[in-house]
Amino acid sequence: MTQDVGQELAALQQRQITGTVVVQGQGQQWWIYLFMGRLLYATGGAHRVRRWHRVAKAHCPQFQPDWTALGNATPWEYHSLVYGTANGRLTPSQAKAVILASVLEVLFALVGQGNLTVTLQAGQGLGTQIALLQVERVLQEVAQLQQQWQATGISQLPNSTPGLSPDFAPVLKQADQIQEQPGGAPWVALCNGQNTLWDVMSQTRKSLQATVQPLVLWAQQGWLEWQTLPDLTSPVTEASPTPSPPPLSPRSQAHQPLVACLDDSPVMLKILETSLVRAGYRVMTVAQPMIQMGQLLEAKPDVILMDWVMPDVNGYELCGLLRKTSVFKDTPIFLVTAHESIINRTRARLAGVTEMLKKPVRPDELLRLVNRYAPLRQDVSTVSLPTPEAEPPIPEPVAEPEPVTDHLADPVAQANQLLQRYAAGERDFTGISLIGCNLQGANLEGINLSRADLMLADLSGCLLTGAKLTGANLIGAEMVKTNLREATLGGANLIGANLSQANLNGSQLVGVNLSSATLYQARLRGADLSEALAAGANLTSADLQSAILYATNLHGAVLNQANFEQANLTGANLWQAKMEQTHLEGANLTGAVLPQVTGD
Repeated sequence: MTQDVGQELAALQQRQITGTVVVQGQGQQWWIYLFMGRLLYATGGAHRVRRWHRVAKAHCPQFQPDWTALGNATPWEYHSLVYGTANGRLTPSQAKAVILASVLEVLFALVGQGNLTVTLQAGQGLGTQIALLQVERVLQEVAQLQQQWQATGISQLPNSTPGLSPDFAPVLKQADQIQEQPGGAPWVALCNGQNTLWDVMSQTRKSLQATVQPLVLWAQQGWLEWQTLPDLTSPVTEASPTPSPPPLSPRSQAHQPLVACLDDSPVMLKILETSLVRAGYRVMTVAQPMIQMGQLLEAKPDVILMDWVMPDVNGYELCGLLRKTSVFKDTPIFLVTAHESIINRTRARLAGVTEMLKKPVRPDELLRLVNRYAPLRQDVSTVSLPTPEAEPPIPEPVAEPEPVTDHLADPVAQANQLLQRYAAGERDFTGISLIGCNLQGANLEGINLSRADLMLADLSGCLLTGAKLTGANLIGAEMVKTNLREATLGGANLIGANLSQANLNGSQLVGVNLSSATLYQARLRGADLSEALAAGANLTSADLQSAILYATNLHGAVLNQANFEQANLTGANLWQAKMEQTHLEGANLTGAVLPQVTGD
């Protein structure tokens, strides 16, 4: 059945579907990955490998993936980005740029096209979320690209190649006559039959319309020919699996408890995974728990094992965060630590830790503890445990979770219920769970959402003036143009949230976590961001005049063209921050770390 891909994706976003959309047509196949209706990645088509090399070179030219570590992970392009961000070879913003560029190219080829078959494989998404793209915004960018292509008129010229698209490679026949023509030498060198129009666009860093426009004149004069190019060789063989522990039967796997292992050490993850898989458990490994929080939410593991010491968050803090969510309120959580003491045990209990496991971890103790809370089925055969001297097998790069259904409340019903209660005069919604809810444009002025779970919620355009969001979980939330003037967000978790053009004037953001958040053109005049963690955040063109950023961590943040006039940056960490054309007139920089400032 022929279906419009754009309409299908919009419908799936409304239903907040997690899964893989498979598109077939014209002898090709594409895969579009979704998480709760958001776009994670898209790949496939005639130039899958060529596209990957092009967008990676454009957005992270120094990135060299370790292909041998990926094994048979699918899609290999996406998992290379997961591994790259996990080991610090590329930044989250670079990975997101690669993802967006890939998604735009794939949807450019699909949206509005006929003779396509669209199939949904529900629950078969990706385990790790790097970017969560709003479908309607991506479709708007795709529409702009398609309008640019149509505006050039090159595909409507007389004798034009049938089905001409940016996947075709231009070849100039009269190169010596074109040096003085519009476009000039750079286009001549690139139009040699070895570069598609997408390649030319990427290398010249021009818009699609500006890339194609010089070619229109040459095509009209008969100087241009078009040819198709084969794809490049894939760096991995997806059909060839990597060595792994002996598999369980499909019937047994479907009923085994799932154990999530959270640790920044690949060696420790391999040790835990090997012992648990050989015993019969399903295992998912999480190297960056704050970034991969969506993976945990989607999989809902039966047991969580976490290290005490990790770069971005310690085990106590992470356990406390998980306990705030309805999904993990009662999940057994084990803390793995080499520092076992009465004080640490007491602190762990207060944070919600179920049990502590001492390092070095012994397989028998690990399995005894896990089996106490998540026993294996008796009809499952197990294999022998590895000896301490044995070399454990190489794990799968990303453990794909089993399809999970019906473990979350209906987000549409939750949102409607909240709005009805608010309209009736209720204002206190402390601790409410609104995971993935769509509240776009809602008037929630003065509402109390302290400690609320708003992970992946859409609050774009909401009126939250004077709202209380103390300690709220806003990981990955969409808050574009949200009005948070004089709101209280102390201790809130805003990792990866999108606060572009939001109004946060006079708001209280003491101790918030804004790591990797987007605050492009956000208004933060007079806001208090004391002791906030904003490492890697994007504050381009944000207005922070007179804001308080005492001891705020802005390591690696993008602050280009931001306004810090009269702001208090006492003790702030701006190491490796990008500050081109940043305004610091009258700012208090006492004790601030500013070794690489290049701004005004």
